[in-house]
Amino acid sequence: MKTADGQGDQGISAEQVAAWLRQHPNFFREHEDVLDGLSIPHLHTGGAVSLLERLVQRQRDQYRELQERQSDMLKAARDSEHVIARLHHLALELMTCDSLDDVVGTCNNMLRGDFKADNVVLRLIGHGRTRDGLHFIDPDDKYLKQLSTLFRKRQPVCGRLRPRQQIFLFGDEGASIKSAVLIPLFEAREIGVLALGSENEARFYPGMGTLFIGQLGGLVARALARYLEPPLHTVEMGS
Repeated sequence: MKTADGQGDQGISAEQVAAWLRQHPNFFREHEDVLDGLSIPHLHTGGAVSLLERLVQRQRDQYRELQERQSDMLKAARDSEHVIARLHHLALELMTCDSLDDVVGTCNNMLRGDFKADNVVLRLIGHGRTRDGLHFIDPDDKYLKQLSTLFRKRQPVCGRLRPRQQIFLFGDEGASIKSAVLIPLFEAREIGVLALGSENEARFYPGMGTLFIGQLGGLVARALARYLEPPLHTVEMGS
């Protein structure tokens, strides 16, 4: 077989044939006899089928794929709507708090309930009385240097914690925590860290979206700042 320019078919690649056909979409309309000699394997059975059958099957597969994508998008939209509603609820509840203990209690209750966290811990920088879900970190505590990257990037970190981190943040209950998210708290200064722990290792994972988690941290930080005493404290951004 010779091409129009006289070259043998050995000089034509499959990619060139495909490109030529894309540039000449009417080729098979003008040369319908070529279709009779085409043998196209069925996608699932491997048997030969007509070109029309193969095109119909291809369109069905594409339609099914579009349906799956649409379903995923709708699910993501519904999930986002639910999270926004929970954030709104949390914001309203925090607005009614009239003390630090009230803020801590509200965070504990709502993050365990609405946000399905198995463990909630607030670690605030400064001095104060420890209570359920709230612990203070001495500004001179060397552990703060390990959190310097978290404060510098000002972005939540998700995934598994190192053993020392789990013990420091969750205490004796840390052994049951399989995944966690650390949320840096800022309000004109470094306030501390909000840690959410889960017994499900797939609950918080590296690479998951943190937009709403960051907004949650902003709400909590603003509520806490109203009841924290100055002076302002800046964490040393060492390595």
